[in-house]
This record gives sequence, C-alpha cells and structure tokens, in this order.
Amino acid sequence: MKIAPVVLAGGRPGPFEKLTGPLPKTYVRVGGRRLYQYAADPLAATFGRVYVVTPHPERGPYIYVEEKGQGIEQAIAAAESHLGAETHILLAYGDVYVDPAAFRTLVESAISAGADGAILAVPRKTTKGYGAVETKPGGLLAKIGGESQWIYAGAALLPRDVAKAAAQAGFYEALNEAAKNKKIAVAPWGGVWHDVNYPEDLLPLLEHVAPRHTYIAEGARVSPTAVLQGPVVVEEQAEVDHYAVVKGPAYIGKRAFVGSHSLVRNYAYIEEEAVVGSAAEISHSLIGQRATVGRASFISYSVVGEEAVVEPNAITMSVLREGRERLEPVEVRGARYYKLGALIPRGARIPAAAVLKPGTGWQ
Repeated sequence: MKIAPVVLAGGRPGPFEKLTGPLPKTYVRVGGRRLYQYAADPLAATFGRVYVVTPHPERGPYIYVEEKGQGIEQAIAAAESHLGAETHILLAYGDVYVDPAAFRTLVESAISAGADGAILAVPRKTTKGYGAVETKPGGLLAKIGGESQWIYAGAALLPRDVAKAAAQAGFYEALNEAAKNKKIAVAPWGGVWHDVNYPEDLLPLLEHVAPRHTYIAEGARVSPTAVLQGPVVVEEQAEVDHYAVVKGPAYIGKRAFVGSHSLVRNYAYIEEEAVVGSAAEISHSLIGQRATVGRASFISYSVVGEEAVVEPNAITMSVLREGRERLEPVEVRGARYYKLGALIPRGARIPAAAVLKPGTGWQ
C-alpha cells in the first residue's frame, strides 16, 4: 500500500472573512501555524511528504497543489492529477483538528480488517455538513447517510479509483458505491477531534493545541523580573518586559512584545509581531499577527484579528451576570455560551475605554 497524504485547505472564507479576508478559513493562524498545518505537519512527519490543496499556494515544506474551482471534488481531482505510483490517498480536511494518532488509527484499521480503505468516524455532535456513518458486520462501511450515532470525521484512506470516482461523481456518492463493491473499514475515533466551522470554534481550539512544555527561544528576550509559569512558548525575538506575568498554557509568537506589568494567562496566544501594552490582561484569547492591545486593556475569550488595534483601557466582557449567582448565556448561531467575549475583525480599531458586551461581533 503506497499512500499519498493530501490535506484539503481550500474553500471560501465564509464567516472567517472577518479574520482571513479572501483566504480560506484554514489560513487563520493559531500558535504560529495556519490551521491546516495541524493536519499537514504530522502527515509530513509520518510519510515524508504531504500534498496541500489550496487556491493560494505558499512557499513551505509541503507540496502545494493549486485548487481550481470549489468543493471537495475539485480539490480531490487537483490532488489526484499530481500523484505518481501511489495506490491510496489519505485525505484530511484542513479545517478539522484531530490528534495525529487518528491518522495512524485510520491506516491500521484498514490493514487489520484486510480492507481496501477506511474512513474515520467520531460520535455524533452538533456538527453540520458531515454525513452519518452506517456500518455493516465486520465494522465495514454500509453507507454515508441515514441515521447513526457516528459521523464522518473528515479523514479517509481511499484507493485511487475511489478517489477518481469521488472527483467525478461526488464524494459521498463515491463512498457509498465503494461500500457496495469494496471493503471500506470504519475506524471509530474517541480522542480529540474538533471541527472549526465558525470563528467561535477557535476558542476551544486554543485548548487543544496549547503548549505542553515550556520553550524559550535562544533569541527571545525575557526580563529577569518577568514571571513565566509553564507551559509557555516564547518564540525567536519575542520580548517579555519587566514584571510581566505569563501563566501557561500560553504562546508568545516571533517578534511579539508583552509590556511591563501585563498578565498573559490561560490559553492566551499572542501571535507574531503582536503587541500587548503595559498592565494589559489577556485570557483565553487569540491576538492575531501585528495586532495591538493597548495599555490596561482586558481581553477575555476573544479573537483579535490581524493588524487590529485595541486602544488603551478597552474591556471585553465575556460573562453576563444577573444577580450574584446566575450567569446569563450568550446565544450565537443556536449554540449557548456561558463565556464568550468579542470577535474583533482584522484591521479594526476599538476606541479607548470601550466596553464590548459578550458575543460582540460573532454573528
């Protein structure tokens, strides 16, 4: 079995346009990496190479394949045309974060079942756009569709002929046809799996990709009076000024600046060249590249887009409290959140002393 790993990183930005502009949502940066890289990097490490299908190829350690057109089928067709003697394609959605062990489970399930291929399945969640997976005896795929407690998880190991059929007839249609004529194993996965469908899905992602160990780059500048409590990553040429406290899990990107007496804590990500002013507090939030958070501002459960500016003394409220005990939830797209701050678009400017109520900007 010769496997070509392929990450689908294309598509339209949709509601992520506030953060990525014309680029696909898979291009949002979290922890110094684009979203699709969380699938591409472990696949490249395992197979020695990985194909990334996108309408916006970049320079990097991957084999970029330009996607022309929209949809999974067009992306598969673009990838398939670039392959050589590989017998199988391992497809991974670039907007789904999954523990890298899931890809190994996918391959092992196909081999142990003596199957022609396999698909990854996860317990049904409130996820739209993923088909229910029905199985038949032996843990093999019966069909995609119908009623089931399991859904397709955005990763599949497919023979080349099935991939070609998917590019022509439709992805689920090709899988259903293959289920009739081939043995396609269903690999159940109960580990970490997170679909980044809307911008608010970035907040749980911060927990999944958080640093597990402390790393301070040789070229980073950390004041001797600063306090770092791990796990914390401080990248090259980043600076943590006097008396700042960084309480992990937290990430400080390349050439980022954390001002004096500031507090960065609990799943806070300060991306490349971002600036956090003195006495500011960042908690469970993503501060995009080259963004600025002004002095004495408070950012909680929020996303600040690239090159956005939050002027001094601004506050994002993440909790609506009624009385001393009761929390009032915020509803976004039918989901209820008990902690949700603000989505500040790329390039936006929030005036000094502004107070942003919970849920601002997410719709």
